[in-house]
This record gives sequence, C-alpha cells and structure tokens, in this order.
Amino acid sequence: MERKEFIQLFGMGAAAILATGCLGGCSGSKDDNPTPAPGTGGGPTGPAGVDFTLDLTEPANAALNDPQKGYVYGASNAVIVAKLTDGSYIAVQAPCTHEGTTIVFEASSSMFRCPNHGSMFTANGTVANGPAARALKKYTVSRTGNTLRVTG
Repeated sequence: MERKEFIQLFGMGAAAILATGCLGGCSGSKDDNPTPAPGTGGGPTGPAGVDFTLDLTEPANAALNDPQKGYVYGASNAVIVAKLTDGSYIAVQAPCTHEGTTIVFEASSSMFRCPNHGSMFTANGTVANGPAARALKKYTVSRTGNTLRVTG
C-alpha cells in the first residue's frame, strides 16, 4: 500500500466515524426533550389520595407562621402548604409541572416559584409565567384550632 492510498483510506475511515457520531447525535427520543410538546400534559402531577394534618404549634411547622418564609412541605415533600398574607392556607403539589423540581413559596408576593427554570404560579396554583404550561394540583386545606388538614 502506498502512502497516498493509506492517507485516503485513513481519511475516509475517520470521516465515516465522525459522520456516524454526528448523525447519531441528531436522532432523538422523547426522553431527550425535557420540555413536553404542547398538549401532551406537561410534567409531573401531584399525588392523589393526600390526607395529612399539620399541628401549627409544632416546631417543625413554625415556618408557616414566619412572614419571611411562610411554607412547609408535607406528604413526604410531595405537597407544599403555604400561609397567605390574608392568613389563609393553601396547599398545592410540590413538584413543578414543567420538570418536577420542588417549588418554593415567595411569601412577599404570595406566589410559588420553581427555582430550576423560573416558572411562577399564583396562590391558586395557576401558571403566571412559564416555561410550565400546566397549573399545580391544588388540595383542600381545612383548619380546626391549631390543626390544618390537607386532603385531595
């Protein structure tokens, strides 16, 4: 084999390997795209069959009465319970409907925010700012004395 032949064969082989890698990177699957297509339902939904209580006098729930924080997580961190500025309580699913990142409550604006991509949700769980396209699942909160019961 002559030198010219070797270089041509080597170059063609390298080009074939590069082309295969490039073309393989262009193919995709549903899992490659973390943002669901419109109308596909979006990201995670909140858990069903939620039924738990929070004792407002327990130190673990003290953040609900802190005007700077105003929220706690319940049901194994699947639900976020927040105290609104009017003194009422609300509970919604904790995973963002975009990609499932745990949301936080911003007491100053009474809004839920996803720290991952910046989605904002109103106090009722509706989308105020994307990329999330679907509202948060809302749960029923009832108060009896110092106990909150969250169901849904």
